[in-house]
Amino acid sequence: MRITFTKKVHEYDDVYSFFFDATGVTYKAGQYTHLRVGSRFDFLGSVREMSFASVPGDPELMFSMHVGSNSKFKEKMNALRPHDTISLFGTGAHVKLPDRGTGSLVFIAGGVGMTPFRSMILEAHKRGDHQMAVVQVQRGDFLYGKELEPLVSDYNAVRPEAFAAAVKTVARGRSDEAIFYVCGSKRLIASVVETLGGAGIKKDKIRIESYK
Repeated sequence: MRITFTKKVHEYDDVYSFFFDATGVTYKAGQYTHLRVGSRFDFLGSVREMSFASVPGDPELMFSMHVGSNSKFKEKMNALRPHDTISLFGTGAHVKLPDRGTGSLVFIAGGVGMTPFRSMILEAHKRGDHQMAVVQVQRGDFLYGKELEPLVSDYNAVRPEAFAAAVKTVARGRSDEAIFYVCGSKRLIASVVETLGGAGIKKDKIRIESYK
């Protein structure tokens, strides 16, 4: 389907959030979709899998990304003007919120890995049935940090040198009902999974969303 671009918001450095009219689009918190900018015959380089940062029911769809790589897709996204349209298709999920329950949720992310977690945290906060913790690692500004910190019971914004210790601390003492969500580069994910394992967290309690 076609969606209509509404605005672009600068987050920090070369990270921007792109907004589109959500009319007719259905999705769940934590899901990803595919965006195609340009003609359907111009497939190579103009399509990317992107996580929804927005929450189901929001009037606008929100996607956040680095634009500094100058890829064909990001150049076209950066050039969008209000009322331009792009294609959205192939919505799916690598991670999702529990259907029910009161166990705690722990979100661990690096950089723009917070994108799907914004959607999930806002949705879980709206439902009000989970305690939530965040460990967010970044060298610069913390994406969505000011917005999300008041919504969780334990918010940890750390630099890379303090990241492993923060993951260990947030894992310590968590009950068997806690679910750990991890999003970032393959290197970050491998490090976090190893650290969680060392802290006694079982693999079946870890949910992974990796960069594409």
